[in-house]
Amino acid sequence: IPPIAYIPLAILWFGLGNPPAVFLIVIGAFFPVLVNTIAGVRNVDGIYIRAARNLGASQLTIFRRVILPAATPYILSGMRIGIGTAFIVVIVSEMIAVNNGLGFRILEAREYFWTDKVIAGMFTIGLIGLGIDTLMTQLNNHLLRWHRGLEH
Repeated sequence: IPPIAYIPLAILWFGLGNPPAVFLIVIGAFFPVLVNTIAGVRNVDGIYIRAARNLGASQLTIFRRVILPAATPYILSGMRIGIGTAFIVVIVSEMIAVNNGLGFRILEAREYFWTDKVIAGMFTIGLIGLGIDTLMTQLNNHLLRWHRGLEH
């Protein structure tokens, strides 16, 4: 279920203001990370786990040294999707349930026909989104330096 569909329920449960926005952000960010993490753990090749067991590794060591590194690309992909979804939810929440923020300011400018401010707000949202995505890409590249060598 898209996080935006939870808006009426969030407003009923938490009223207007920041609490429903936080709830929606958590929902928007949590599930992409969860789904990708589960996929990453399920896609760990069993031969690596069996090899670690045969070498005497404990369950914790297998998790830390085999499963977590193998699932990291999936987890980071989920984080990238989750952060993007959360960012969209933040803007929409500000437009609907919060009386401050960039989304609120864009709607306020629309009511007064301040086209320049609406466009400036849209441009700002785009720049913030680009900045967040760039940071996530850099984090991904930094944490997965070892992974690029395996792909070639």
